[in-house]
Amino acid sequence: MGEGTRYHSPTRAEQARRNRRAVIEAAHDLFVEQGFGATTIEQIATRAGVSKPTVFNAVGNKVEVFRTVRQEAVSGDDPSQELAAAATVSEAVAVVADHITAVCRRYQGIHAALGGAAGTDAAMADLYDEAERRRHRVAGLLLAGLERHARTRGPRERAQDRLWSLMAPDNYARLVGRRRWSQRAYRDWLTEEICALLA
Repeated sequence: MGEGTRYHSPTRAEQARRNRRAVIEAAHDLFVEQGFGATTIEQIATRAGVSKPTVFNAVGNKVEVFRTVRQEAVSGDDPSQELAAAATVSEAVAVVADHITAVCRRYQGIHAALGGAAGTDAAMADLYDEAERRRHRVAGLLLAGLERHARTRGPRERAQDRLWSLMAPDNYARLVGRRRWSQRAYRDWLTEEICALLA
């Protein structure tokens, strides 16, 4: 092996991938269970079955861990192709309602932890603002897909704001979590509200 040549071990790479996955899953559960402030790197390491340095090496500090957990929770299937393929406004609305329901189901616990930490931690407040801006941008993209089939009622900017509000995980937490709505009832509610945006 020549000087400067990097040694790559598939076994080591796989172990690093497993460690990273274990850290993210453990952190997700702890953040949802007890919030950002009460969760420590040591707790994440213990639940993941790794050392504290491994948490830092695999993901980063606590804010970086939370950012990664949050990103995984909001990521998923991109609905753009399915939305573009929709033949009718009803099909397009169904795609959007399904997408919002799936994201909120995965993300609402982490969103609650983020909201709880934003009032006391500057880095988390920045992340909360970033999350809200991102959701507003996504609302604009989804609305553009819907507008291939129907115009919005009233100003387009107002329609985007309304869709952004409908996409808030707080709605899912209240209706499904607190009021015990079924997934079907929540999706039906979204469908009705999205249809109300369109002429």
